[in-house]
Amino acid sequence: MSHIVKSPPPLAAAVVGIHTTQQGMSIDRPAVHLVLDAIAAALADAGIDKSEVDGISARWPGPTGTVMLPGSIDWGAQLGIPLRWVDDSYPAGVPALMAAAAAITSGLCNTVVVAGGQSRTRIPGAVLEYTRPDNEFTAVFGSYTPAQFALVAQRYFHVFGADPAKMAGIAAAIRSMGSIRPGAALFGRGPYAAEDIMASPMIVEPFHLLELCLASEGAVAYVVTSLDRAKDCARRPVRVLGGGMEYKRQQYVDPPLYDEAKNLGADAIARATAMAGVSIGDIDTFQLYDANAWEVARQFEALGYCAEGEGLDFVMERGAGPEGLAINTDGGLLSFGHLGSSGPTLKIVEAVRQLRGDAPTSQREGAELALATGAGGGALYYNLAILGRA
Repeated sequence: MSHIVKSPPPLAAAVVGIHTTQQGMSIDRPAVHLVLDAIAAALADAGIDKSEVDGISARWPGPTGTVMLPGSIDWGAQLGIPLRWVDDSYPAGVPALMAAAAAITSGLCNTVVVAGGQSRTRIPGAVLEYTRPDNEFTAVFGSYTPAQFALVAQRYFHVFGADPAKMAGIAAAIRSMGSIRPGAALFGRGPYAAEDIMASPMIVEPFHLLELCLASEGAVAYVVTSLDRAKDCARRPVRVLGGGMEYKRQQYVDPPLYDEAKNLGADAIARATAMAGVSIGDIDTFQLYDANAWEVARQFEALGYCAEGEGLDFVMERGAGPEGLAINTDGGLLSFGHLGSSGPTLKIVEAVRQLRGDAPTSQREGAELALATGAGGGALYYNLAILGRA
């Protein structure tokens, strides 16, 4: 049976305000305080009073999600505003952005805040709880998220005989951009060379410690509103042009297979570029979900920028920096920060910075189109959005 998918109407929404708090490896403040700080700063960045906000995409009702006891913190009460629209299905990154843009376009609400963050998560001598999902075929074997991605990457290196030094080179380039970005968790820790990456401890083959993303703390927020309202905001609006999502099956349950993960993103990018009316060759900056350095290369292959097995060479030849592909110009999840479920939201914020032309470091000159992505091969689901300078 064939399925006919109609082209959706254009999205009439734009991102008008952004903010990230100082990122850190350990922050001794309540998460709700950090998130409220990020929301206030994002609204100030947009020049919008909180009284205009009538939608929110965040863990509902409060920062830890649905908790019946005590359940005393909710965002409506904390912000002191009534809400017309609430999203808690995936309140971060691309899904939150697309849901907010769709809600605004359809008239369900006018202005949405997307926010999240975490703090006080670290347990001495143990991996963070959210890196070891309590799934029946995962936790019992002691598996955790880097190992799930490693299963896919191991097959790739075996089949194509890829050079591990090139993966290390990608990690070094992205981490070095984070080392010069104020507010990054690892600000001032670089620069890095491929040799530094490969000298770090092997965590799970083929990944060294410095080829894996952080597990850090902090908060992030952005504001989405209608195109009409965006015209009068304080900063240059960035329009939501298109997006797409793919889900293979529940992540971190059965071990992921390379053959089912390798092309994850191909369908999403085809739908997103058609929706946005652009070509993949038009993208100026790539804010990719870098759970690990190899996942960056895999995405360029799946998105159609190079052939299977050529991703590492493609990135190294073009360059990850702002004069090249402009990948994860804030340092990405590798060195700027990774806020658990809100990690993907950082990708939206950096895409907006690049398109506004006000990134404090590693600015891609003249950037007009940005790609932001979330999840990846080891997780067996993927999402992406295309944003453009309005």
